[in-house]
Amino acid sequence: WSSDFKGINMSTPTTNKPWNPWKMYDISQNEMRAIRERAKMRQALKAEWQKKVTDPYRGKHDGGYIFDPAIQRFMSMRATNFDHFKVNPKTTWYGFIYVVLPVAIISYGHWSMQQKQEQKYRSGEVKYKDRSWKFMY
Repeated sequence: WSSDFKGINMSTPTTNKPWNPWKMYDISQNEMRAIRERAKMRQALKAEWQKKVTDPYRGKHDGGYIFDPAIQRFMSMRATNFDHFKVNPKTTWYGFIYVVLPVAIISYGHWSMQQKQEQKYRSGEVKYKDRSWKFMY
């Protein structure tokens, strides 16, 4: 494998520049500053939330309920899901594939098995004492 590197001097590095992790993904200084500011805001919001959640006296001054707009939006979305449902080709196909088709396949399979079994009973291939469900019909 050393024959692959004949023209390259492996004893000295090719560049003298130190590795800079901030240049690895081509992020500018402004972008890095914005990333750090957003991280600070997230940490502050997390700290505020933890402070509110773990407050032993929270029931005395605000009724014990912590209002979080994101959770409120999520719960409102769940409560009014069907009010905003619109029928379109995609939802129609989903309904057909996940509801109608499985019921139809299972029903057809049960019906065809029943027909085969009834044919065996009527032709005399299965004795009466060997029939399953003989007391049902």
